[in-house]
Amino acid sequence: MRNPATDGDFTRHLVSEVQAVLEKHGYRLPPGGDHIHDLVMARVDLALKNLVEIFEGRTR
Repeated sequence: MRNPATDGDFTRHLVSEVQAVLEKHGYRLPPGGDHIHDLVMARVDLALKNLVEIFEGRTR
């Protein structure tokens, strides 16, 4: 069975979908180069992994 919190393909897809939803609602990534974008998206990835675990009732 696949684990959404550790499945890289699922996580990347989820991150891109969440980014699209946020942008649709008017939120924007902070200005800066690719380095800033990568740092922000790494934090989003971690937050989504935590959200998935909470949603599924799993704790660390």
